Amino acid sequence: MTEPQQAVSQDSASNEGVPDTVAAWEERYAGTGEAIWSGNPNESLVAVARGLTPGRVLDVGCGEGADVTWLAEQGWDATGIDLSQTAIDRAGEIAEAKGVSVKLEVADITTWSDLEPRRGGFDLVLGCFLHTRLPDTREELVGRLAEYVAPGGRILLISHAEMPDWAENLDDELGHGLGHHHEPVTPNGDFALLIGGSPARWEIELGELRTREVEGPDGKPSEIDDSVLLAHMVTD
Repeated sequence: MTEPQQAVSQDSASNEGVPDTVAAWEERYAGTGEAIWSGNPNESLVAVARGLTPGRVLDVGCGEGADVTWLAEQGWDATGIDLSQTAIDRAGEIAEAKGVSVKLEVADITTWSDLEPRRGGFDLVLGCFLHTRLPDTREELVGRLAEYVAPGGRILLISHAEMPDWAENLDDELGHGLGHHHEPVTPNGDFALLIGGSPARWEIELGELRTREVEGPDGKPSEIDDSVLLAHMVTD
C-alpha cells in the first residue's frame, strides 16, 4: 500500500500548518527502523492493472515500492518517484530482492524534469493516495500527472473517498501534519479535475468506489471507501 503525498515542491513554504513535504516525509520514513507500509500492492491497482497490456508506467509517490515492484513483476517497464530518499532506498531493496528491474528516483512531480522521454512518455501514470492538503491545488496536481501520459495512454488515480474517525487523531500524534485527513475524493470529481487541468481529451474507462478493510490503532477492523478512476487519453 502506498502513501498519500502532497504536491508541494521542496522549496515551498508551508501553508495552514503544512510543513515542508520533503522534510516531513523523509522524517516519517527515516524515523523508523523498518517499513511503515504492508509491502503488498494496492488491491485496486492489482484489480485494474491485470486487465491492461504492460507498457511504460510511472508510479508517482511510490513510497517503499510495493506497487511499482508488482507492476515490474507483471512485465511493465516501471519507474517510481518519491519525495523521500529513505523510501526510494527501501523500494530499491524490495525490487532487488524480487529480482526485477525498476527505475527509481527521488523527485517531486511538480518539479520533475520535463525532458523526453519522460514527459508524455508513459502508457500508464499511477497516483495512489496522492493527495494534497490544499483543495485548490489538486487540479494542478492531476493536470501535472496527465502531462506524463503518452498519447492514447491512461491515468489511474486511487484516492481516499473517506477517512476513518481515528485518522485525524493519528495525524496529531505523529506531529508531522502529513494530512491523514483529506477532503473526500470521488471518481467523477477527479475526472472533472483531470479535464480541467489537462488540455488533452479524456474518457473514463472505470470510475467507482471500492470498499477495503482497515485496522485502527486499537486493532479494531473497519471499512472505508476508496475512489478509483481509470481514464484514457483520446487521440482521434
